Amino acid sequence: MTATLRSFAKSIVHRGLPVPGFIRPLIRAAYRAGVCGVEGLAFVRKVFWVEPVLRSVCAHVGKNLRAECLPYMRGTGRLSIGDHVNLSGRSSFYFMHGMPETPSITIGDHTFIGNGSTLAAAREIRIGAHCLLSALVRIHDNDGHPLDPGRRLRHEPITIAEVAPVIIEDNVWIGAGATILKGVRIGRDAVIGTGAVVTSDVPAGTIVAGNPARVVKSLEGTGQPRMDANGRE
Repeated sequence: MTATLRSFAKSIVHRGLPVPGFIRPLIRAAYRAGVCGVEGLAFVRKVFWVEPVLRSVCAHVGKNLRAECLPYMRGTGRLSIGDHVNLSGRSSFYFMHGMPETPSITIGDHTFIGNGSTLAAAREIRIGAHCLLSALVRIHDNDGHPLDPGRRLRHEPITIAEVAPVIIEDNVWIGAGATILKGVRIGRDAVIGTGAVVTSDVPAGTIVAGNPARVVKSLEGTGQPRMDANGRE
């Protein structure tokens, strides 16, 4: 008897419970209702919480913002978000203290910021229009701490001389887990490979990959149309 019950339990675990045909429409309806409920709550949260807060704390928020949840913001700086921007999941924006000028982060029109991405500015990070940042992308215009070990032991902050802006031009695609370090300029239409660590400028229309990132392919001459900030050729 015990062996029979054990065998029956294993068959349920491996095969799953049978779903009679007459129950399936009810299950589908319940699932769809659940999806609608989750999306409805997300819409209400965006309209009555996320977007009002962002418009209150940001220097500028454009039209048709898509934000699934409120990003984490630390420090004092200027965050400017363009039109039709999509903040997927939860991203983080950090502004360093003690700088002579207010740090700024600018996100261009029609740009997508992936879940878990982190942007840390001591001076300026500027992202162009129609850019795609995959999940867990990190962009820093500073090292966070002094390179000198003695200064680190004394807990001294970085200085403005140790900061260099990061500029990402239009229509750039940055793969998941990539890191963009200070002073880097990424040219228009470039592609940054997954997990790449970008330490120097990236030419327009190229693919870079690796640590440190190197050019692995040129996209020039592929016949891809060039677009302006509004997505027109």
